[in-house]
Amino acid sequence: MQEKPFWEKTYSDSGVATFSKGPTVDVNEYYSIFPPNSLVLDVGCGEGRNSIFLAKLGHTVDAFDISENGVAKAREIARALGVQVNFFCQDLGSFEFEKDYDVILSHGVLHLPVKEVRDGFIRRMQEHTKPGGYNAVGVFTNRLPATPDNAPFTHSLFDVGELPAKYEGWEIVHHLEGTFKDTHPGDIHHEHAYERIIARKIK
Repeated sequence: MQEKPFWEKTYSDSGVATFSKGPTVDVNEYYSIFPPNSLVLDVGCGEGRNSIFLAKLGHTVDAFDISENGVAKAREIARALGVQVNFFCQDLGSFEFEKDYDVILSHGVLHLPVKEVRDGFIRRMQEHTKPGGYNAVGVFTNRLPATPDNAPFTHSLFDVGELPAKYEGWEIVHHLEGTFKDTHPGDIHHEHAYERIIARKIK
């Protein structure tokens, strides 16, 4: 069994982008709906692609990842760009919310912990989103099995439709479900099934 996921190696290499440079597709398309000067939390920030993008727009961003290498690389990139982000290392299962946020992001992370942990975290995310604020969430679903190199670390693929169902009572601003292929440094190729939403908490 793999001891560490593939992204730990590329997080340690400042010369490559593990997933993609720039923000995720949904954040790039919908960032203008976020309130000006938002307080943002990026859960599982990786190399900081969304965190840095939103901080450059004037938002105040807290961002964490379980990977020390990912957080170190994100800090390095932000420093080189002259961008301020509060990056820190944290396991989402033990994260304690100390404030409410205008925007909470989580991309490619919530299918990794066991179901009890990720469902509890989603509830806390929702509780600590300000009225009128947004959650932008992207997860992998069981429309396809986890890829062999991800499978040891993927403990709760979402059922198709499970993610938007958790946001009953919120306004679903964006919803997309399907499959995609991607390539990572080291000639790693994957096909994933995904579902993502941007949801607004009704006042």
